[in-house]
Amino acid sequence: MAEALIRYKGIADIIVAVILAVKPSIIYESFAAQTLHSLTCLQHNSDASIAPGFNQSIACMVAAVGVGHIVASRSGPAARPTVFAMNLTWAILGCCTCATPKTWGLGSATLLMTSCSHTLFSLALFWTDPGVWGSQKQGKKRR
Repeated sequence: MAEALIRYKGIADIIVAVILAVKPSIIYESFAAQTLHSLTCLQHNSDASIAPGFNQSIACMVAAVGVGHIVASRSGPAARPTVFAMNLTWAILGCCTCATPKTWGLGSATLLMTSCSHTLFSLALFWTDPGVWGSQKQGKKRR
């Protein structure tokens, strides 16, 4: 089940990357982003037209991460802790960024949205394979 979860996350990331490359307002102006803005008062000014090159680099990064997830889903249980660590790191750093003082202008509703999705994915992956945390040893010990 963990492999399927990782594979679907990779496919979803690639879809998000295509949306970011073609019509980013679908994400930046989404109901989820607007709702998080109204609940948290985090800035909601993500506009790809202000810095199209930067937005394109984000799309490339998200696509690369998605491809990495798909490859990891085919690489067996040894790849799961890396995928878990990568997603949990994104979630923690994103949430910490959103918790910075408003005057710094770093946090945004869109970043909080992605941080929440990475948190949920990390929890789902941990639920399907608690060994991703490193509490269970996998494979044989090398001598």
